[in-house]
Amino acid sequence: MLSKENGFTLPININFPESKKYFFTFVALFAALFIIYSNSFHGDWHFDDFGNIVNNPHIQIKSFSWLEIKQFLYNINQSRLWRPLPVLSFILNYKLGGMDVFGFHVVNFIIHYLTCVFLFLFIYNTLKLPRLKDQYENISYPVALLATFFWALNPVWVTCVTYIVQRYTSMAGLFYIMSMYFYLKGRTSAHLSKRSSSSILFFILCITFGLAAMLSKENAAMLPVSILLFDLFLIQGVTNENIKKCIKLSALPFLLILIIGFIYTSGFSNFLGFRDLSAGYKLRGFTMIQRLLTEPRVILFYLSLLFYPVSSRLTFLYDFEVSRSVMHPWTTIPSILLILLIIGFALYISRKRPLISFSLIFFFLNHIIEGSIFNLELIYDYRNYLPSMLLFVPFAEFIIYAVDYFSYKKLIQIIVALGIAIIIFGLGDITYGRNKIFSDDFLLWFDNIDKSPGLSRPHAMLGSIYCNYHEKEKGLQEYKKAISLNNFGGSNISLALQEYNLGLFYFTEMQDDLAMNYFMKSSKTNPEHIPNYIYMAKIKLRQNKIKEAGQIIEDKFKKYPDNSRILELYSFILLKDGKIDAAKNFAEKILAKDSDSQTALEIMAEVCRLKNNYARAIYYWKSVRELAPQNAYANLALIELYGEIKDAKMLNQEIHILLYLHGSSTLKEYIQQLNNDQKLLIYVPKLENYLFIAGKCSYIN
Repeated sequence: MLSKENGFTLPININFPESKKYFFTFVALFAALFIIYSNSFHGDWHFDDFGNIVNNPHIQIKSFSWLEIKQFLYNINQSRLWRPLPVLSFILNYKLGGMDVFGFHVVNFIIHYLTCVFLFLFIYNTLKLPRLKDQYENISYPVALLATFFWALNPVWVTCVTYIVQRYTSMAGLFYIMSMYFYLKGRTSAHLSKRSSSSILFFILCITFGLAAMLSKENAAMLPVSILLFDLFLIQGVTNENIKKCIKLSALPFLLILIIGFIYTSGFSNFLGFRDLSAGYKLRGFTMIQRLLTEPRVILFYLSLLFYPVSSRLTFLYDFEVSRSVMHPWTTIPSILLILLIIGFALYISRKRPLISFSLIFFFLNHIIEGSIFNLELIYDYRNYLPSMLLFVPFAEFIIYAVDYFSYKKLIQIIVALGIAIIIFGLGDITYGRNKIFSDDFLLWFDNIDKSPGLSRPHAMLGSIYCNYHEKEKGLQEYKKAISLNNFGGSNISLALQEYNLGLFYFTEMQDDLAMNYFMKSSKTNPEHIPNYIYMAKIKLRQNKIKEAGQIIEDKFKKYPDNSRILELYSFILLKDGKIDAAKNFAEKILAKDSDSQTALEIMAEVCRLKNNYARAIYYWKSVRELAPQNAYANLALIELYGEIKDAKMLNQEIHILLYLHGSSTLKEYIQQLNNDQKLLIYVPKLENYLFIAGKCSYIN
């Protein structure tokens, strides 16, 4: 029979020393995780992946120069420090495998696996602490193993592992639990004089990985508090004297949290709220007070999701009602009271059952940053990754005690063991199924629409996918559906983005009046969304209103002097306005920052052509060709230039490329197609410039 007297040793007569326990755990974890995530390694990019990785020029660096290193330390708008360690890992992924999703998914999987390994080590070694040893010594291994498996296989973590950009969350979780583990090792080894040198090393590792966690995601700022409470609850013990000592020591963690706040918010005043912290809520559909009222309901929903993560309840974006007051919805006050009751219960049992107490407090403590006053969206299930790490310890303890309690009844033990197997298999099966959905963009948003039919953003995202696949009518229907529902989860930013998407749709259809209308609406809702102004200026260029286009971009250039898209368009406008030298100066500034700016290279090429400097024009068009080998404008420009300088050999090469690029169209049709949006072209190919090759090309009509 299995019982705590025999240490729950499996009845198979195998000597199971510590090393074998570790080996079994690590191999079993890897095998289980690999199986349930095996269908995710080629999954699509999703949602914030595009802005943070795919379309982020600061990820796609070419060398590790100081300028490029400085750029990746900051967010996309280059306004503040931004999670540099995950961003560095994205850069390394890009350097090794480009934008192939496989490499990104592999790294995410490895991070999650290592997090599970260190979570097991932390729980297992915690259960062997002097204060817990008598109670848990004989059950430390099965409790740690079960708690780790319940956490590791939970399908909620698909959004942390398969959703690539949430490496922010998983890396912070990994370094956080590593820091706590090394603190535990340092604290326990410090009592042994012979190992004092190792304790110093452990504390150094604790600090190192703690800083790494904070440089991965902001919610890791609660680490010093977690360590302080861990020491109080599970090492020192909750006594009046120790509580007073803890309060004195809390000054250091509080100071560290302030420093983190300063780093991430560009000033203490923002972090503390003295500079109108509520200002950021202007783009939200809720106030700071409403967010504070809503989050208790969100956190209780998180708890229910973690312990009952069935497929029908799991989605990516949740349609969650905002608490507009303490009475609406009616569940607001009961949720607040229930959370206070749980925290009060945890504090009440802190002396007799410190492990359960700390596990519960750890959950709520690590929800403070993302579940309190800060201007964030209301709900994302990946926010539970770190807070829930110890949540399954009491559950695992209960199961092991149940097995021990029925040690005299073999049948009941078999039933309990079968129940554990069913839970683990069920978690794995749901996770595997979620990965299948999450690996395909269409499936993800269809699933989201099915589970949250009244939410706008899934329709907006599905519309974008349809447009990307050139199914414009379906895309437009989804866009209009998103606007008509007008339920963007309390986010005016998302509404502005959808208005921008509609503007972009009509812009590509050359319905400029409709496009301008939506771009203006979007810019009023979210004045910081620069692409609105880019396309508004382009519409003015189409209408040959060059001065008005210049005014739009000039205003934004004063505010965002380092934005590459604004600089490129401003240089182009100057070129169209006949200010060739000014356009050249701006293009040179752009190339000094980014030598691979295709727009700047084309402008330089056109400036040189206009000045009859054909050799330099050829050089710049060749540079464009290196970046875009099938660029039709580079090909036609080089034909014109080689014709001017009478270079027959290079001319023939370019003509052969032209024969390949033009397809079955005549040259006239081909050039007309390229000139479809002529006002927005840097180089405008003219049919009469290519008539000299008529004898070489029989398709010219």
